[in-house]
Amino acid sequence: MLPTVYSLVEPDTYIRCAAVSAWRPAAVLSHRTAAWLYGWLPEPAVVEATIPRGCASRRRTGFGCYRRDLAPHTVSMVSLLPAVSPAQALFDCAGVMPEGDVASLVDSELDRSVGPHRDLCAAHHGRHGAPAARRLLGHAAFGRELSLRGFPLEANHPIGPYVGDFADEQARIVVEVDGREFHSEPDVFRTDRRRQNWLVSEGWMVLRFAAYDVLAHPDVVAGEIFDSVRRRRRSRRPK
Repeated sequence: MLPTVYSLVEPDTYIRCAAVSAWRPAAVLSHRTAAWLYGWLPEPAVVEATIPRGCASRRRTGFGCYRRDLAPHTVSMVSLLPAVSPAQALFDCAGVMPEGDVASLVDSELDRSVGPHRDLCAAHHGRHGAPAARRLLGHAAFGRELSLRGFPLEANHPIGPYVGDFADEQARIVVEVDGREFHSEPDVFRTDRRRQNWLVSEGWMVLRFAAYDVLAHPDVVAGEIFDSVRRRRRSRRPK
């Protein structure tokens, strides 16, 4: 199956996971493979694992490796196999799965399998890919919070030549969830300023929230938006 690792029977997904652990004892099953072990996703076609940065590994068919030094509290044992914690698995999946699939995963597992994970996001501050994953998780968690309040906003709403993260047509409010990249990439920053100016000139109120705040406190952010939409709807009613 892998160098020095053999199977006497036709290997299933569990055996393939065990083979990774036997081949690289420092490897920790992660991403969609960890999500499968937790019962969130169907069996993965590729076994994904995270190995320490200094651990050498060649690309192998059917196995995907990510190099990252994991904190001890993000590793646990699942069915006698080392795997990342549920919160870490959710974070990892947000970095490799389509947005719609991540939203479904958040809807089904947030609070049920995963507790508060704002500390996890803080631990990933500055890691490559973390801002995008944090923004995507915040986007999904925020949409879930609005739905639970019976106050859904339309996600990915087209507005002229642009698309808003969330929008309410009646109040003409657009909500933007910004990751760290909006403050660090000059071209993205300038484009975003032009976009916001166009929205304001067309009569839209733009509310901006950091992805970390949306993910850490979705209930607080949802409450602020609910109040803003309610006030603006009243102010826009015909006299």
